[in-house]
Parts: sequence; C-alpha cells; structure tokens
Amino acid sequence: MTGLGTKFGRKKEEAIVALLTTRTVEEAARAVNVSPRTLLRWQKEPEFDLAFRAAKRVAFGQAIARLHQLSSGIYARAERTK
Repeated sequence: MTGLGTKFGRKKEEAIVALLTTRTVEEAARAVNVSPRTLLRWQKEPEFDLAFRAAKRVAFGQAIARLHQLSSGIYARAERTK
C-alpha cells in the first residue's frame, strides 16, 4: 500500500488491512495492537484516509470481479444441464 507516494509505517498498513477485514474499529485496533482512539485519529489523517479509500476500491473491485467469475461459472453449468 505504499505505492501512493507516502511513507507509511507497518502498523498503519496493517491497520488498513484490519479495517477492511474486521467488523468494527475496535476489532481492527485489537488486531494491530493499537488503541481504538489511535486508529480513529489515524483515520482523520489525509494520507491514511487516501490509502484506506484506495485499498477499499481495490478490495471492492476484486469482490466484484470474483462475483462475475462465480456467476459466469454458475451460468455455464446451467447451460450445460439444459
């Protein structure tokens, strides 16, 4: 995630992943061993916010691509059974 021209610490990169893979800020903070207050403060930083939004776009795009892939497979199997 450091390809955005910013210098991120390992903890911040891990925090972005945790925010994408956990249900709450508290769970994400626990996953990277920082306080929820710290994670909320990081989310207000423009560089962190930009990186988080970019990561969300990538994750969303990958999820959509996977859904297309799965639905194509289901459609192909349905066509073969006709």
